[in-house]
Amino acid sequence: MENQLKSNAISFHGLIFQGMGQLSPLFTFDGIISVAAFAQGASPLAFLVGLIASLLTGNTLYQFSKRTASARGYYGYSGYAFGKHAGFITGYLYLIYQMANLIFILSFFIMIFNPAILYLTRINVPYYYGIILIMAISIPSFYAIYRGIVPSFKSQITINIIEIIFVVAISVIIISSSSDNTLAVFTPISGYKNLFLGFITGSFLAYTGYGSIVSLGEEAQAPKRNIGFSIVAMLLIIGVLDLLISYALVIGFGVSNMGSFSDTVIPAFIVIKTHIGLYASMFFLAFNFFIIYTLFNTIGTAITRNIYSMARDGYLPSTFSKLNKHSAPQNALFLLLGIFISVGIISTYMFYGSFNVGGFLYQFIFYATISTLSTLIIHIIINSGLTKVHKNFTFDILVPSISTVIILIAIYYAISGLSFPFTYALIVMGLYIIFAVVMDIIFSGKKKNVDYRSQ
Repeated sequence: MENQLKSNAISFHGLIFQGMGQLSPLFTFDGIISVAAFAQGASPLAFLVGLIASLLTGNTLYQFSKRTASARGYYGYSGYAFGKHAGFITGYLYLIYQMANLIFILSFFIMIFNPAILYLTRINVPYYYGIILIMAISIPSFYAIYRGIVPSFKSQITINIIEIIFVVAISVIIISSSSDNTLAVFTPISGYKNLFLGFITGSFLAYTGYGSIVSLGEEAQAPKRNIGFSIVAMLLIIGVLDLLISYALVIGFGVSNMGSFSDTVIPAFIVIKTHIGLYASMFFLAFNFFIIYTLFNTIGTAITRNIYSMARDGYLPSTFSKLNKHSAPQNALFLLLGIFISVGIISTYMFYGSFNVGGFLYQFIFYATISTLSTLIIHIIINSGLTKVHKNFTFDILVPSISTVIILIAIYYAISGLSFPFTYALIVMGLYIIFAVVMDIIFSGKKKNVDYRSQ
């Protein structure tokens, strides 16, 4: 039918690899671990806690996916349980969550560009070269989104398989060549404050991309079965990989040295060069920029479906629900690009004025914190929603309640006594929630009577 997403376009294995584009283990290797390292020697434990929390929150998505499947994604689940106002707020929270993901990925790769090349080649390259490179790589990623879901997930399958083989190989080599192997890293050896700070800024963030496939409910084959199973499969695969990666990096860097892990923006490069050699580090650098494609593609695909659906439901201007000849949300993609470029420019001005490593690091932490906080709030909402529409005590009430308790504990430990740039993230989140409430009021007369349980 006209102006509808292409149904039955993506299979079970396509869903897994499409979602894994945002769960990139390579990005965890040198990106997410940089902020998860606030847990210091307990970074592997932080990833284990992140996996457990993600499996618990993943259960909520699994249970909702059996009830309803659409392009609404998270806000569809929220609306299913609480109605259109909760759905509206959740939809807007998802927008800032994924936009923050795009910006912190951008800032991270710009941040490591000069230091990594200088460390490996002793050539001092201007930071704006990194910006040009990242923008060039992002073009085919966004073009694949424009061409529809099929080109996106097919390219994801190839790239992700190569990526998994690579990170497993280098992790095993690092572990086997290290003399500091110990299970103490799976205990809170750095204190609970550091453990949960590492969890909220890094390890939980490493798993949050699994929800990106929820908004593919109108394009997936047998969505009420495949989306839930894909989420579980992704989490288990990435969970094993992230535990291996985090252990390899902590052991490779040295447990006793973890206090200085974040003193450099390229700890992963140092570990790889020390244990494997220069050429492996250079290949790692090249591959880092290559996987920008998968990260941007998965995030962009998810957020354009969310915008498309919000516009269709009257939560955004209807023009953003227009599809192109490839059954892709064309105007939603243009809106995404416009916001992405605008926020990137504004952030550059706000954080540094002139390019420097400290500025990019602060921007990275700032947006990573916003991303994690927003997704934690979303998960609290839908956990509560599942208990409201429960059918089974264990999976609809007990498990989501445990998930919410873990999230609240993590937030408590993480935000107590925070300093810049974390405090800025909290302020922005508060202001954005107020903005979402105001938008809910403004669009109150334009919202369509959405039956969240119809699909």
